[in-house]
Amino acid sequence: MKNPNGYGSVSKLSGKRRRPYIVRITAGFDMEGRQIMKTLGYYETQTKAIKALADYNENPYDISLKDITLKEVMDRFMRNKKGLVEKSSQKSYKVWYNYLKPLCNKRMKDIRTLELQNFISSLNHLSTGTLKNIKSFIRMLFKDAMEMDIIVKDYSEFIKLPRHKPKIERKVFTEEEIALLWENINELEYADVILILIYTGMRINELLKLQKINVDLEQNIITGGSKTEAGKNRIIPIHPKILPLVIKRMENKTEYLIPNRRKSNYYEYNNFRIKEFMNIMKQLGMEHTIHDTRHTFATMISDVSDNETAITGIIGHTNINMTKRYTHTNIEKMRKELEKIN
Repeated sequence: MKNPNGYGSVSKLSGKRRRPYIVRITAGFDMEGRQIMKTLGYYETQTKAIKALADYNENPYDISLKDITLKEVMDRFMRNKKGLVEKSSQKSYKVWYNYLKPLCNKRMKDIRTLELQNFISSLNHLSTGTLKNIKSFIRMLFKDAMEMDIIVKDYSEFIKLPRHKPKIERKVFTEEEIALLWENINELEYADVILILIYTGMRINELLKLQKINVDLEQNIITGGSKTEAGKNRIIPIHPKILPLVIKRMENKTEYLIPNRRKSNYYEYNNFRIKEFMNIMKQLGMEHTIHDTRHTFATMISDVSDNETAITGIIGHTNINMTKRYTHTNIEKMRKELEKIN
């Protein structure tokens, strides 16, 4: 059956070709009413070519967009978000962008649910939170592509996250490793920060965002914390061993205890983890995640104290109903337990 006028055509090219069937569509008409034909694509079989032409006529699109890749959509997305979202969000986008590199050169119109699902499933070593973020990022990209008429269907909506939850193995810093950190506090600029983390049990973001006004050197306590209700505004006694380190850090001219290298702001988590923590671990031959510092503190204090209320107060967990106000007695009890650590 002959196609209606303006529908387009499928024809077979001569010679031996991997994709011998060419699909042409009507892009318009000239002054004399003749069709202006443009190539939609080349296909391996006649069946695929006929389907491509039918799909186009059902949902016509700008064929100049048909070869746009996922990378091009991501780059456009990143440019458009610059200035509209906070820098922290922009940095998160860059992290998720890097995860999607294996799909970068794929044409958006060719990416289907199965490929997206296989990709997400290949990342099951990541945390559930990270996988959710990557999925959300993919959804945003496909929404953008639909708004630009690059695709006609959002296959990302069918992605399912893997059920597997990776078990995070926490390793305690050994006595020898802690001693090695002490030996290198003058040679490695941020080795002291790792020791402060180990002897306070603070989360890394809590310490990096800690302002100096929340460090009381008269009572030798830190007021800070985040993430959970029990963690907010908790009192953390400063262990005598790290007191000189804290005092030295207080001498910097910024409002933060741990400023970045430019001394312009606090040190952002990802930058600190990659540029400082991982570098120090490599130089000292250690294999740890930055969260091992908190696990080390919890282990050390549990080994020397059976006062669960005091321990929980310092660490900031929620398994004990703690009073929201710290009395002087509370602080001294916590300090007593903390100072049992060598």
